[in-house]
Formats: sequence, C-alpha cells, structure tokens
Amino acid sequence: MLPAFRSTSSAVSFCVLLIVLLGLPVVANWVGHPSREQAYAGMSTAAGPVGMHVREIFRDPSDTDVLFLGSSLVRAGVNLPMIEGAMSAHLGRPAHIEMFALNWQGLDLQYFLLRDYLSSHHVGLIVWNLPVPGSRSIEPHIEAFRWVRFGEYSDARYGLSLPYRLALYSDMVLGAPREMLSHLRPNLLSKSELDFQVRSEEMGYYGTSFVPEAVDSAAIPALEQSYEVPPYHLVHAAGKPLDQYETHFAEKILELGKEKHTKIAFLHIPIDSEQGLDYMPERSRWVDTLHTDAPMIGSASEVLFKGVNKERFHNFYRDQHFNINGSTLYTQSIIPAILKAYDTRGTYE
Repeated sequence: MLPAFRSTSSAVSFCVLLIVLLGLPVVANWVGHPSREQAYAGMSTAAGPVGMHVREIFRDPSDTDVLFLGSSLVRAGVNLPMIEGAMSAHLGRPAHIEMFALNWQGLDLQYFLLRDYLSSHHVGLIVWNLPVPGSRSIEPHIEAFRWVRFGEYSDARYGLSLPYRLALYSDMVLGAPREMLSHLRPNLLSKSELDFQVRSEEMGYYGTSFVPEAVDSAAIPALEQSYEVPPYHLVHAAGKPLDQYETHFAEKILELGKEKHTKIAFLHIPIDSEQGLDYMPERSRWVDTLHTDAPMIGSASEVLFKGVNKERFHNFYRDQHFNINGSTLYTQSIIPAILKAYDTRGTYE
C-alpha cells in the first residue's frame, strides 16, 4: 500500500494547510466581518425569501406590532394582510405586522434573525411556531455557515456541549472564504427579492388540481378553543422532545424576549397529518420544558375543519403546508386570539 504522503515535507505542508484552513474564522474576525446584512444576503434562494427578511431587518426602520416567527409553515399558514387589517381596525391606527419564516426548521436561525431585528426595532408581540413533532434539528441549520461568524454573538453559544460548539465552528470554517470574498464582491439582492411579499398559493395537494373553497363564511372557533394559557389542556406532547441544541436556542429566544421587554405567544399550525385530532400535538407542553406562561394560539384540526368532510380536507393543503384555502381559513380563526394576546401581553412573562 502506498503511503499517505510521499515525504515528510508533504505531510508537513498538508498539516500547515489544514491549520490555515481551520484558522480562517479567526483571520476573518481579525480582518473584520462584513455587515450582518451581508451574512444573510449570501443565503441561497432555496432557504426562502431571504431578501424580504433583509429588508425587514436592515432597511425598514418601523417598529412592529406583531412579529410571526417560525419556519415555512408560518409563511404558508398566516395571511399577513388579513392580520394587519384586523389589527389596524382593533387599534384604530395602521398596524405593522412582520414575519420571519425561512425554510427548514431551525431555532438557531430564528434566534439570530430575531436578535438582529430586536437590536434596532421594538416589537409588541412575538407569535412563535416551534418545530412540529415530526421534525428534529440535531445539528446547526443547513445554512448556518452563511450567518454564524467567529467572535460575533459568542454568548449565544454559551451552555452548548462541545460537539455542538465544534459543529458551529465547522460552519464558520466553511463560511469564512465566502465571507472574506464579500469584502471585495458583496452579496447583492435584486429589487424583486427585497420587495417580495408573502402570498398564499393556489396549489392542490401534492400536485393534484387546486379546488377553491369558500371559507369566508366559515365559523370562527370560540376563543377558548383558539387561545389558552398553561397548563395548556388542549396541547398533547407528541414526538421526540426538543434535544439539547433545540432547547438551548428555544431558551435563548425566550431570554431575548425578556431582555427586550417583548412578550411571546406560541402558535400551533395544524399540518395535514393531524386530520381528525381534537387536540394540538406539540413537541412538549411548553410550560414544563421552557418554564414559561406564554399563551398558546391555534386550534385542533377537528375544530378548525368543523363542517369539512374527509373528501374535502386536503383541498386546504399543498403538502404539509396550507394552500390559500387553508391559509385563509386558519388566519381568520386565530385573529381573535391574536388580538387578545396583544391586549393582554403585559400579564404574562
């Protein structure tokens, strides 16, 4: 068998190259990081409407009444114009509603987005959809190498076990060359990316034909079916609980809300597999694991789809996500609970 290196000098050269590569995050920190806007602008379009979030965080100075936080389930499920219209009428002034909802579950990404936003904005209420029972994030977000950088927000990693800290450092190593290149060739976003507006989609279930549903006249669930406080009688723990990495950043999000005097409410969005359930499956009854008395907004699938027969159920979904039928039905069902959570946000931690 041939040796791994032809000579001692080859082995030494390889080790030097390896040390240089592993030290790139430190070098990037010494040189100076590009702006945080550049950290997100370099994310791929597969992650979702990155430009919209760059605009919200760095280019729109307006404070926000309600901020929705989560993954693509939130983007597909919450109709922002409906919420904004209802909130404006409720407050007697134009309301400002925003959303952070990129693709793939990732509490680390949600934390970093929220931290950047709250550094220059005030939010009245954060409505947060935590990962669904079927998801499991046992490692950093798939695009963490684009926005986690050495020497920046280091306190966010305090308390993580060594394997997770090494995983994040590996992301820094992977992202450092692109980060340094962006000093010379900045990541650019087009006007269409920056101006992107979330819209519900007219799509059928897993590629089938879209069937419109008349949902404007659907019955709104009673408030006690869409808003509850601990111990969350309508919530059942399902799936695996949050792992150490997920729990760490979930707690960081709650700490950030307290630090910025911003109240947080949880949001349950029924997915397609919940058909017929008379309870809301969550990874935990959050009062037990996150030690918070934040209210839960949402309703069980059976309640939301009362009067919808089994044959029509999938007309409200495009896959796990709502289509425009489901988004309209769901959004109008949670508006009373959103208004109550906003009005009573001073009564819970």
